Amino acid sequence: MKGTPRLLSLWCGVLMMGLLGAAARAAPPRPVAVARIEGAIDVPTAEYLERSIEQAQSLGAQCLVVLVNTPGGLGSPMLRMSRALLNAPIPTITYVYPAGGFAISAGTYIVLSANIAAMHPATTIGGAHPVELIPMGRPPEQEGEGKGKPSALEEKILNTFAEQAKVIAKVRGRNAEWADQAVRQSKVVSAEEAVKLNVVDLLADNLTDLLNQVDGRTVSLPDGRRVTLHTKGAPTLEITASARERFLHTLANPDLLLVLLVLAGLGIMFELKAPGGILPGVIGGLCLLLALYSMSALPVSYAGVGLVAFGMLLLVAEVKVPSHGVLTVGGITSFVLGAVLLMDTSVSPAIRVSWQVIVVMSVLLLLFFFFVVGAAIQAHRRKVDTGEEGMRHERGKAVSALDPSGEVMVEGELWKARAVSGSVQEGEEIEVVGQEGLTLLVERRSGETGTNA
Repeated sequence: MKGTPRLLSLWCGVLMMGLLGAAARAAPPRPVAVARIEGAIDVPTAEYLERSIEQAQSLGAQCLVVLVNTPGGLGSPMLRMSRALLNAPIPTITYVYPAGGFAISAGTYIVLSANIAAMHPATTIGGAHPVELIPMGRPPEQEGEGKGKPSALEEKILNTFAEQAKVIAKVRGRNAEWADQAVRQSKVVSAEEAVKLNVVDLLADNLTDLLNQVDGRTVSLPDGRRVTLHTKGAPTLEITASARERFLHTLANPDLLLVLLVLAGLGIMFELKAPGGILPGVIGGLCLLLALYSMSALPVSYAGVGLVAFGMLLLVAEVKVPSHGVLTVGGITSFVLGAVLLMDTSVSPAIRVSWQVIVVMSVLLLLFFFFVVGAAIQAHRRKVDTGEEGMRHERGKAVSALDPSGEVMVEGELWKARAVSGSVQEGEEIEVVGQEGLTLLVERRSGETGTNA
């Protein structure tokens, strides 16, 4: 009987543990926060990711999944995003998605920086060579191919970015050698190769599949904590970009940049041509400022910008100096070449102006200068119908004798007039040859004789 209380206590403990386990299994998993990184990497993108991490933590999410589909972008925002993921206070998962997407250039650093990295089977990753920071735009190993030896500055930049990629890969337990090759040799691999080479951790067909696969995995956080994920069946909570972030990120679009440059050129041209219009100048100036921001967020080729501007100047010159179409053809040709070269595709081949936008803007420019400017030219060539020039050569009748002054009727109005050659009898037909203030200078029409009333 002495062992009965001890046995009873043991059974109560087992029962309590069972109840706690059942309660834990019955409790729904904490939500999973989801953020989306799409398009070029720029400052608004970095701000959005940093805010997403903070918001996911404040909402009590167990982890943050970052859907990545980017052709790359600027180096400074990329480093900010990488630091944010490496120092995140909650588990982070990067997922290259959807099918056909990629994590090129700066996107490679972002994917490698998360606790868990995943890819859709139909995606690619790599090409992290920092071309935008290297003026010669080539890896050092090409120096023997007749392209010249890289400078000390170029080697320093390349070594720094390569070492950073290796450190990130080592910290996350991934293939540091491949990370080095992605930077130095611009190596790109498919999703399946990335898993085999331990570049990323797993393949997933969709977000649900990803959450099912990472369920039960344990990750380490910067503060030393080890957290086990319970993501299977967990609800998702999407963190969207703010209106400001979306607006600024939208400006980092090659197609929009070309449109802004065209509108800026047309607006400023109108204001200079007809000062005081105000609205064209305001629109042109605003578009120019937005274009400057867009140029700061994109890998722009300033040769392309110069060709676009030169093309528009040639089109404007056609108005002032008629060249029978030579300036128009040259202007459109320069504009198209500038639009094609507007983006430095050596930084990221996927960032370029689409042909559809180039064709549409070229056609609109042609139509504008053919019709709008053509109409203005015709208006300039029309006979002036106001003031002294408008009255010249008008015909009328003498109301009183002009010897030399009197009154005449011209266009249904009574005018003071002075005959400039000889005298004019009352009722004779006259023709205006000039004007002095409110007095018309007239002469009798040849062969016309008047009849007195």
